[in-house]
Amino acid sequence: MFPTARRQYRQKPLVLFWLVLLSVLSGRALCAATPITDVFADLANIHKWDDSNGDTWDPFWADDGNLYAFNCDGRGFGKQSRNFAFHRLQGDTLTGLKGSLVNAMDAYGKADQKGPDGATWKALGQECIDGVFYAFVSRHTYGHESHDRMLRQTAVNASLIKSTDRGLTWTRTAAENYQSPMWPGPRFGAPYFIHYGQNGGQVTADGADQYVYALSNNGFWNGGDDYILARVPRRKLPDLNAADWTYYAGGAAQAPASWTSQITQASPVLSKPAQCGSGPAVYVPALQAYVLVVWYIPETLKKWFTPRELKYDFYQAPHPWGPWTCIKSVSDNFLGGAHMYGPSLCARFQEAVGPDVKLILFTSGCPFEDKPTGLYKMWTIPVVLKTTPVMPSVLVNDDDPRIKYQGHWTALTKRGCGYFHDDLHATTTVDDAVEFTFTGTGIDYMAEQFHDLGNVDVYIDGTLRQNVNLCRQNFPRISQVVAFSVQGLPAGSHTIKIVNRSTAYADLDAFRVYGAADTK
Repeated sequence: MFPTARRQYRQKPLVLFWLVLLSVLSGRALCAATPITDVFADLANIHKWDDSNGDTWDPFWADDGNLYAFNCDGRGFGKQSRNFAFHRLQGDTLTGLKGSLVNAMDAYGKADQKGPDGATWKALGQECIDGVFYAFVSRHTYGHESHDRMLRQTAVNASLIKSTDRGLTWTRTAAENYQSPMWPGPRFGAPYFIHYGQNGGQVTADGADQYVYALSNNGFWNGGDDYILARVPRRKLPDLNAADWTYYAGGAAQAPASWTSQITQASPVLSKPAQCGSGPAVYVPALQAYVLVVWYIPETLKKWFTPRELKYDFYQAPHPWGPWTCIKSVSDNFLGGAHMYGPSLCARFQEAVGPDVKLILFTSGCPFEDKPTGLYKMWTIPVVLKTTPVMPSVLVNDDDPRIKYQGHWTALTKRGCGYFHDDLHATTTVDDAVEFTFTGTGIDYMAEQFHDLGNVDVYIDGTLRQNVNLCRQNFPRISQVVAFSVQGLPAGSHTIKIVNRSTAYADLDAFRVYGAADTK
């Protein structure tokens, strides 16, 4: 990466030794993180566990190879609703994961069961470190009862619990956590671990093999104002002693981080008032970068819990303490009035896609029905972290006169389902087709997915490239799905053709053309 510098190091090995030592002491890696230029949410491959129920899933990768996760406010993979319960997610592939209840955590109460303080228990960040399971728990008050002017759900009095028998039993007890919380008050009320890999990972960057890191906002489930960073020596984590933890207190990006034992002296690593929902960050070894999903409701709620829109802002940083910079903001408008919240990026199933990296984002959503078609479950969206320069592109709506429809297509307008320009074309006639000739190097075919759609053939320049299934069971109508994408075409003129192959609906929302200087 730095050939001139390397030649100098070979000539002066003692200089190299001291530089490496100083780098380790300061928590910095010699190699810089690979910048992430864009985030692509692969809506075409959303997956949902219809037999689950509940929210706030943060699966961690244990030493036995399985994922484990708490859920909140539902039955999880069990039969009875609880404030939170613990589960095993077993399987070799993401879509093959099977959830099973490990511990109903009865001591923490049935769903919505409140204590004398008027609050309920919730589970927050979770992790396996050196064969021991850990989870943060805290007391939450729902937005309609919290007296917060923005109707935010408050989170206070956090504690850390552990299990040495894979979740069958946990210490500290619920009574101890209620009476003597490890972190009284809201400042560390919603903590989440930073995920480094299986069994806590063996990452040396930023001293992560020696320390365990956690982020917390200022005491809210949704819409916190900032995040602080805490760490504890890995060898002391099992002691469950808050006095062993220290908090990031500042430091320049290129200087050693400063730490304090006084939480009141902690310096926020990211400040976005009312836009810092609780959740974990994940380390991406292939990019030597950290990624955090910040979720929030763009407008102040008028009634609990009735958002009109939620957003996921993706942030990256070279270190746990930052600097954190926003990559992209994603709206949940594609769900057509339903919503997603509580995102968590997983350390498992990270996959190289050329120069990019695919991660799995776990999430949940509402409405809150416990039925197969509902979103109040564990579900996932693959996200691709792009590392190459963002290619210029332009969206071409389905009503563009250059698009040629063949057959019985119907224009549908003012649908309110999140479509681009709130319209699309659809047909149910077999062999109906649509063609679009464009100038560029790539194109996305954007459609919707729903249970009443079928499948289409996609041709590029007369060659069949893919049969695309647009049918999606047990989900609300999903719009602006990139159903087909092709990149790397020779610069010049190309034609995409979509042919309906079933008596179910086929549709077109828009095309996105890449390298398209003449499509405006």
